[in-house]
Amino acid sequence: MKIESNKPAEAPVVSKAPQKATGGSTAKAPSTPAAKAGPSDKVDISSKSRELVDIKTAASQLPDVREAKVQEIKQSVDSGTYTIDPLKIAEKILKDI
Repeated sequence: MKIESNKPAEAPVVSKAPQKATGGSTAKAPSTPAAKAGPSDKVDISSKSRELVDIKTAASQLPDVREAKVQEIKQSVDSGTYTIDPLKIAEKILKDI
């Protein structure tokens, strides 16, 4: 294989001026507003998508911290009644591994 030049090949020149159609058709396009605007797009959202949006909206309205649960645990720790089950902790650690 022999390389003749280091210059890249030139791309063909494309005219930006509108070109008139050549051929036998001289029919005009319909003058309705929809035809002038071009084809319209249509979006169909499935019922599952709507359900996911509803769930996301409901979840975003929930508080980040469950204050009642935090207060309940604080009171049980302060009163000395909060107990820890080491077997449950070990099970959860093993599930994460």
